[in-house]
Amino acid sequence: MKLMPLYAYTPLKSPCRLCGTGFEHRQSAREPDLTTCPTCQQPVQRAVAHRVNSPQLSAPISVSRAKQAGFTLLKRTSDGAYEKQ
Repeated sequence: MKLMPLYAYTPLKSPCRLCGTGFEHRQSAREPDLTTCPTCQQPVQRAVAHRVNSPQLSAPISVSRAKQAGFTLLKRTSDGAYEKQ
């Protein structure tokens, strides 16, 4: 199974009665951009991709901060088992 990216398209004369302010279309990166809406045949353009915000850690989490947050910390022993810290 190949995963194909999802692209956003907006109608040139917005809003459309059928597709609203735009639609998403799954297509191969090798395929050319759509020029018309598959539903209403109105001219469309590919929208600019939105950034995805991902959290950034400012510093590594310490053992004490992890415990304060409620995490159970485990330490591997020499025999391969784990015990609470």
